[in-house]
Parts: sequence; structure tokens; C-alpha cells
Amino acid sequence: MIETKKYSTIMSQILKEGSCQGYKIVKSKVQKGSFLRTYDPQQGRLTKDVFDSDFPTVRLTCKEDIWMSDTPLEQESYKPAVEKARGDVLICGLGIGLLPTLIKDKPEVKHIDIVEISQCVIKLVWEQIRTPKMEIIHADAWKYLAENPKKYDFIHIDVWGSITAPILEVKKAREAALKCLKPNGQVHCWLQELYDRIISKLPKKAGFPTARAGFHDPCLICGKTLRNDYAGLCMDCADGIGLSEIFMEKQT
Repeated sequence: MIETKKYSTIMSQILKEGSCQGYKIVKSKVQKGSFLRTYDPQQGRLTKDVFDSDFPTVRLTCKEDIWMSDTPLEQESYKPAVEKARGDVLICGLGIGLLPTLIKDKPEVKHIDIVEISQCVIKLVWEQIRTPKMEIIHADAWKYLAENPKKYDFIHIDVWGSITAPILEVKKAREAALKCLKPNGQVHCWLQELYDRIISKLPKKAGFPTARAGFHDPCLICGKTLRNDYAGLCMDCADGIGLSEIFMEKQT
């Protein structure tokens, strides 16, 4: 049972509904008893559970696809970033502004730069969340990481529209961010714990076969138990994040 009282509803109070060229900010209420995904950052696992009460939520959609919300899944997934954020912070991907809102009052956080490629997302969100501690940068995050000389104490990257990103893109993003870190700085990608757990399960030598179809621990993403095993995932989820390609590379 998801105890909704543990989660912030601040974004519903801050943001107004609006639209801009296919992007929308939409408010709604998740009804008590609804069965939705959430996230366990300690175990690096997407799970499913039931809401114990009504929960107001805000969604950013692009052509009706959900890009971000403030459901418990999103809030749980940001907990590691909230804990680690300090000093000069770079956030790649504005979304609904949840992460900068959650860290803006931390005394350890001195300044927050937010890079966002979509002018529409900036228009819909930025003016409603901004504080003197924050600055918005209209740019492509990949290009910014490659070319910007500024250094940061903490960098968070969440530029993917889907629930999970291709695993090689996550690796690429982390590597690109390393050059932008101050000494002892940290990089964190959205759902980093999930990717770290998957990577820890990857075969260590060529020719590693996947386990045969049968009952296994729940898939880290969808929870399926009757499946083949691809580093803790079912075949569909492994394909979805490009893991099949990694298995093939390991065997060459």
C-alpha cells in the first residue's frame, strides 16, 4: 500500500495547467485504490502498489505521452539525488521542476543551473518554480555537457521521455558529465540504482547464456516472474533498454 501522506503535493500547488505546441501541464487526481508503479531506490527496482488515498498529481505530457509527473514513483526515484545535491548543482532536464523544487531550500545547495532543450517546457514551468538560487539555460544537455567550461559539485541527468532509457545512453550521459565535475563531485542519472543493479548482473565473460524460461525473481522493471533471465530482466524489458545488444557484444 502506497502511503500517499509521505509524499509532497507541492507541484500541484505551484504549477498551473497550460499548453504549448504539443506540450501540456495537466493536473489530475489519482484515486484511492489505483494500482500504479512506484520505485524502490534501495533495491533499484520498479514495483507496483496501490494508493491508500486520493493523491493530486501534475503531469508534463508531449503529444499525450507522459514525460514526467510527481507521483510517488518520481518522488522515490529522486530521493538519492535530493540527498546528494550540494554546492553548485546542474540539472539536465527541467520536466515539471520537481527536483529543483525539492532541493532549493537545502542549505548545502548554493546554486542550481537547469538545462532544458524545449522552449515550451521552459514557458510552461520555469516562471512558476524559479527562485534567486536557480538559473535556466535553454540548450541541448548533451551539447552543454560537451562544451560548457563550468564545473559542478553535483550533476543530475534526466533527459529521457520513456520510463527507462537505453542503458548505453545512461553510460554515455554519465561519462559526458564527468568533465563538468569539481573535485569530489558526483553524477547521478534518473533511476541510477536500477541501472547499477542491472550492470552488476551482466555477464563477465563471453558466451554467457541467459537462463531458460521458468520462474525467476521479478523482472526489475515490469515485475514478470515467468520469463527468461536477462541480467534480472525479462526479454521485453531487456530489449527496451538495449540490453540484448550488450549480450551480443559480450559474445564477440
